[in-house]
Amino acid sequence: MHKRNIGIVLLVVVIIVAGFVVSKVFQSGASLKVGNEPELYEEKGWDIEAKRVTSTQTMAYAPTYTKPTATQASVGVTNNEKPKEVIQRLKKDYYVIIQDENPEKVADEIKAEVYSLGGYVISERLTRGQDRTVYYLEFRVPNTAKNENKVGTLLQRYNVKSLRLDTQDVTSKYNQILAEIESLEAEKKKLLEFYNLSKDVDDLLRIEYRISEINSRLNYLYLQKDYYEKVTDYITYHITIESKEKPVFEIDLDFRKTIYQAVAILIMIIRGILALLIIISPFAVLYLVGRRLYKKYGIRASEDVGKD
Repeated sequence: MHKRNIGIVLLVVVIIVAGFVVSKVFQSGASLKVGNEPELYEEKGWDIEAKRVTSTQTMAYAPTYTKPTATQASVGVTNNEKPKEVIQRLKKDYYVIIQDENPEKVADEIKAEVYSLGGYVISERLTRGQDRTVYYLEFRVPNTAKNENKVGTLLQRYNVKSLRLDTQDVTSKYNQILAEIESLEAEKKKLLEFYNLSKDVDDLLRIEYRISEINSRLNYLYLQKDYYEKVTDYITYHITIESKEKPVFEIDLDFRKTIYQAVAILIMIIRGILALLIIISPFAVLYLVGRRLYKKYGIRASEDVGKD
């Protein structure tokens, strides 16, 4: 009888301990999370991407007119001289990615609009692949607010995935080029005067060499001057028109979203199994300990009673 009482006491102790463990689990681990929430998979779908692109387009179709403007500079001006006009030159480049099933048709429509605005195409290239067709188009239109708005309105007709405007103020570089050209032209003029007056052969050779250096430098500077005038008097557009690329298993079927939903359901199932295991584990331990105690003490006690 004494051994049976000990077994009962141990069983009660095990029950109390198991209950304490279960209560602690529910207090500290009630908000158990396994992996990411299912909502994270939804955020990777096409809906969120569409919202992001819409926001980008809204910001992009607000052109800022930056035609070179003249401002007066009063530095170093005397009473008899008029203020010199300083023209601000801003280089503007638009980078646009359009998605369309017929890139060639879109490119033809854009080029027609460019020509009507007095612009010109810099370069164009068509690349055809098994899964995708891409048309690269680069063009310029005169830098006026009207032209910029017209091109922006035209782009709104298409599925614009991204649109970025890069601006660069090249006023300082342009003015430096003009100043150097003016200085070299003045030096060249004086050298030609000396050349016509000089009789010394060595002097003539040195003058010819210096004039050759000046001409080489002037050729480069005039090219730079023409470039900066071109990229500020015109707006440059870099257009990429691409067809939508789909894997074979995704054609005409929204398998991507289905996969995300299946993964979310799988995670929920795993969470449920883990939670169930945590809840059942104390009772399983309790059952095993109780069974072992019963085998060790309960059977002996019953045997002793039978013998008595």
